Amino acid sequence: MYSLVIAEAAMELVPRILGNHPSVRNHCKRTGRSINEIFLDVSYHHKAMVEKNIDQWWKRGRPDIVHFDLVEALSTPLFKQKKLQVYVSTFDNNLVTISQDLRIPKNYSRFEGLMIGIFNKQKSKNSPNLIEFQENVSFNDLMEKIVKPDLVIGFSVEGTRSKISDILRNNVTDTAKHYCFVVGGFQRGHFSDTVTAACDTIYSISPFSLESHVVISRILYESENYIQ
Repeated sequence: MYSLVIAEAAMELVPRILGNHPSVRNHCKRTGRSINEIFLDVSYHHKAMVEKNIDQWWKRGRPDIVHFDLVEALSTPLFKQKKLQVYVSTFDNNLVTISQDLRIPKNYSRFEGLMIGIFNKQKSKNSPNLIEFQENVSFNDLMEKIVKPDLVIGFSVEGTRSKISDILRNNVTDTAKHYCFVVGGFQRGHFSDTVTAACDTIYSISPFSLESHVVISRILYESENYIQ
């Protein structure tokens, strides 16, 4: 069994501290939404994020990354065969658990509307009970109380360089065990100390800083081949 955790994902509702900034007010006006109906998005709110100097602003405001990641992961044979459980652990310690029967919207606008409703605890008529949202779930609690893996393998450009085939050969030694892959869901920077400490080992699969959906696609493809 495999689990995939998109860690410190840059998907969150606009923080209240930014609510009165002109860039946020203008975005709300253009979209006809209130502040609790829009995700923090660096494309629209960069000035507010920088001027208010919110914590680690450079890792936040990219919900589109999560969309790319989920479209990639949920399109794989591994997921469709129900051999993969997917979690999104956000920067601000919210947890999204994806049902193995979910079909994620390919269109970003539809995805955004779905997830904003879930973040506001509104059940979707199109996917009832297929996405579970929990507040204030730390990464450690996710690992220790929910995922409970036998081994946690992180992927970061700062990790030990290795081929994915070798990573699986050296670590996935018992198909009866539960292995968890951790990939960052943010655009810049690296895992926090908390996430790093929770990983049993961290690898880099490329000399380049790859986008997370590329890393996910390569990991899951190799995993499918490995367990055949």
